[in-house]
Amino acid sequence: MKGSVLVIGSGYQHFREYALRGLAEAFRLVLIGPAPLDWQLPYVVDHRTADVQDEAAVHAAAAALATDHHITGVVTWDESLVTRTAEVAAWLGVPAMPVVAAQACRDKARQRQRFQAVGVPSARFALTGSEAEAVTAAESLGYPVVLKPRGRAASVGVRIVRSEAELRETFARVREVENPSIDDGLVLIEEFLSGPEIAVDSWVLDGRVEPFSIAAKRTDYPPYFEEVAHVVGSVLDAGTEARVREVVIAANRALGTDRTITHTELILTADGPKVVEVNGRLGGDLIPHLAELAVPGLSVGRVLGTVATGRVPEPIAAPDRLVGIRFLYPAADLAFTSLELPSALADEPWTHEVRTVTETGTELRLPPRGFLGRAGYAIATGDDVAEIDARLLKLAEATAVHGEPLPS
Repeated sequence: MKGSVLVIGSGYQHFREYALRGLAEAFRLVLIGPAPLDWQLPYVVDHRTADVQDEAAVHAAAAALATDHHITGVVTWDESLVTRTAEVAAWLGVPAMPVVAAQACRDKARQRQRFQAVGVPSARFALTGSEAEAVTAAESLGYPVVLKPRGRAASVGVRIVRSEAELRETFARVREVENPSIDDGLVLIEEFLSGPEIAVDSWVLDGRVEPFSIAAKRTDYPPYFEEVAHVVGSVLDAGTEARVREVVIAANRALGTDRTITHTELILTADGPKVVEVNGRLGGDLIPHLAELAVPGLSVGRVLGTVATGRVPEPIAAPDRLVGIRFLYPAADLAFTSLELPSALADEPWTHEVRTVTETGTELRLPPRGFLGRAGYAIATGDDVAEIDARLLKLAEATAVHGEPLPS
């Protein structure tokens, strides 16, 4: 029987279709998803519908698919399903990300503890269960500090705190937005790492870690860290890139990630690169798609399927251009109706794509009332990072996000 790759959770079409398409071009796919399939249908040979957050339901769906198909790899790109996917693979007897590694990737505190134990450069930290403990930890670490949920992605709920008063005001709010999978009530507090932020996607297999994409990250809406833009390609000088690669490899090996693509976030501090976190799945925000645009011949889906089935991917070329994305936000909270971009900008040769990703009527709220309240995105090219940043900002400022105002 020909082998099939099991995909658990397909994600949103606008943000993950490129990955599913690339995977399907090289592998037979079977899929477990929370709803009847729609856009996914051309890419899969079989599927089951199940509540992907319900362990028994997912196991039953996986067992049914495994009866009819020879499963040779199990993958997900959904942050909330990283541990579930590892558990399903282990239950099926299919080599994949070890469950303990997946659990570490879902808990920033576990990562910090492991990095500290083996000497991977990262932030000093403390786990705190009360406001008083957080105040004591902050005094030890020194202000400013960063409070963050341990199991959220895309910097949701992460906040910089510059004083005891701010910390007391913020502590309960950060705990409230924690991922339901982490229920011990402990909040992570860290030293503030100052410097440019980057993210590195790498394939991992049997202890080998191969970074292939580096993105420069842009955040906004202080004191929060909402991720609003990314630039992918040769964004670092050769010396810095070499040091980043060393740290990324050490971080992934410390956690034991395997048979997947990981997304490692770092700060380029004055003391060198320091790890913010390792995610046990490929990057979000279309970062891997930007890598496909920047790197000749790259199919991220194919690479993922290759390592998931225990094989070494073909060599990946260096990027030959720079590509950036910026997400489009409303000026104020609203119920979304439409995007409007001047045609002159839409027709610029460096404007690769402008797209709406939100349905009419969706309520978009800005931090701290809401996170990831994006109406759409713009993708642009350029000769250097500064030029792309400027072009993306121009597109964002020129694009009107229309809607009905929401009460504050």
